[in-house]
Amino acid sequence: MLLITAPLTSQAASKAPDGTQQVSREALVSLLASETGLPADELTEIIKDAVFKPGIIESMNKQWESQPYVKYRPLFIKQSMSDKGKVFLKENRSTFASAEQKYQVDTAIIAGILGIETRFGETHGSKPILDSLYTLSTGFPRRAKFFRSQLAAIIQISLQDKLKLSELKGSYAGAFGAIQFIPTSFRDFAVDDDGDGIRDVFNSKADIIGSVANYFQKHGWQHGRPVAHWLPPRTKLNKTWKKHIKDSKPTHWVTLADLRREMPKVFNKIPLPWLEDDKVSIIEMQTKNGRQLALVHYNFRVIMRYNPSFNYAMAVTEIAAMWEREKFAVD
Repeated sequence: MLLITAPLTSQAASKAPDGTQQVSREALVSLLASETGLPADELTEIIKDAVFKPGIIESMNKQWESQPYVKYRPLFIKQSMSDKGKVFLKENRSTFASAEQKYQVDTAIIAGILGIETRFGETHGSKPILDSLYTLSTGFPRRAKFFRSQLAAIIQISLQDKLKLSELKGSYAGAFGAIQFIPTSFRDFAVDDDGDGIRDVFNSKADIIGSVANYFQKHGWQHGRPVAHWLPPRTKLNKTWKKHIKDSKPTHWVTLADLRREMPKVFNKIPLPWLEDDKVSIIEMQTKNGRQLALVHYNFRVIMRYNPSFNYAMAVTEIAAMWEREKFAVD
């Protein structure tokens, strides 16, 4: 392992990761000890076998969510996703029904998340979580603090929930289980809905479905409401709304009634189930029709809390529409 002698302040100022370890194991232990209150010698023992893997950083810089939606969409919106999801929904009908009643989060959206994340629990990821978070904490300076917080969280979780950290595997970004929660999300939102005393997001369908539902409920999901609706190509917005269109997240929210008053020719045509008091915004994405505008419900922003990407939120919505078209169709 490389031991870097540069001060931490200069490391933090670095803008681009270069695939080399920029914080030593000893320095990382010191930071973790100060942030968690755990003894340094205990932390040293826990991470002694962690391996720095430059390939993890390469993967972080090549995420599919950064691709145009026209390229991202075919990865998930396909017949095999629909078919596999129908089987999963049928096999777990009662569990989904219980979760929807308890958390007031629509079944199709929960299933859409599970479809994208792990193909309904089939692929949890093969990267050792300890290696991933160790690498990103020490060699990915622009987000090192965030990933160090995830490393701290998974260490504490492994002690409290009796997970074997040395055996825990997941994504290159440190997400794990059928729901691909990052450690802080597991800590704050995972649930034990089967009542066995374990938050098992690997094997327990009740815990898996309930944890996703709990996450959405806690972030403000509005049950029974739509998510997105494509506006016709070449739709023209007024000058005010042109200024509000952002590439990263919806920033200006109004009611659909407000939009109808501002631009009646465009928004009087929006069909049911959209309602006058729905909290909405407008985004723009690259589709097969070129740059296209979409009306989005605040539920779209809730999906983005799970993964902060227009692509991800729109794909989840379109997957949900495969099973509940009347509610979630985007056209």
